[in-house]
This record gives sequence, structure tokens and C-alpha cells, in this order.
Amino acid sequence: MAIERKRRSFIDIFDEYFDDMERELDRWRESFVEGPSWNLKASTMEPLKNMRVLPTEVVVTVDLPLTKESSLKVKALDESTLEISAQMKRKMTFKELGITHHKGEFQKFHCHMRVPVPVQMNKMKTKFKKGMLEIHIPRKRRH
Repeated sequence: MAIERKRRSFIDIFDEYFDDMERELDRWRESFVEGPSWNLKASTMEPLKNMRVLPTEVVVTVDLPLTKESSLKVKALDESTLEISAQMKRKMTFKELGITHHKGEFQKFHCHMRVPVPVQMNKMKTKFKKGMLEIHIPRKRRH
């Protein structure tokens, strides 16, 4: 029994190429274009964060005021993406933040961070003190 191999048409190859290009463009656009730093449906706010790439490690700092330490979760989604989430001690409103043209409240912090260099996510270390989360991730060594 011969295995039939379906040949792809030029149009299918062309469509696949442009779908890939569109995905890459969307990912690139997300890294440069800022959207709102909240999600009202999920009642989440994106915290202030910073990433420093050092020769031996990547250090991520995240500002999480009013956070219940027991609810803090730092998870590696894949080899280059972190997900950080935490429950707030109390609800916060736009009005408390000085924003008067929006209505809503927040109960959680949530964010994703993409690490731009190869790292060893399984050796990640976290420290949380006085509302500041510090994450140290060793970089992979090149051979």
C-alpha cells in the first residue's frame, strides 16, 4: 500500500507564510504598544515591573503593594515567559488611583513577562519583602 502525499498548493503555502508573518507582527507590536494596564472583567491590574539582564542572571522586580503574600504565585509558562499573580488585601478603585473618567475596582495583580535571553527557569529564586517581589533567574551558559 503506497502512502499518498498530498501536495500543498501555492496558495496554501502563501497563506501559511502570511499567517506566520501576522503572528510575528502581533507579537512585535505587543512589545512596543502599551495597552491599558488593567482588565476590568477579571478585576486585575498590571503591576509596575522591571527586568535587568546581567551577565550571569536575569533579575526581575515587581511592585505589588497591598498584596497577600500567601496568594503570590510566580510560574514559568515556558522557557522564556513568567506569569505573576497575587490577590490584594483589599479592593482598589480607579478613584483611589486618581482616575476619574473610568469606573471599576481591582482585586488582583496579574502580568506576563517575556525573558529576552535563554535562562534556567527551573533554578528561579524569588524573594518577597514589603510589597516588592524580586526574582533571580540564572542564564544558560553557552558552549
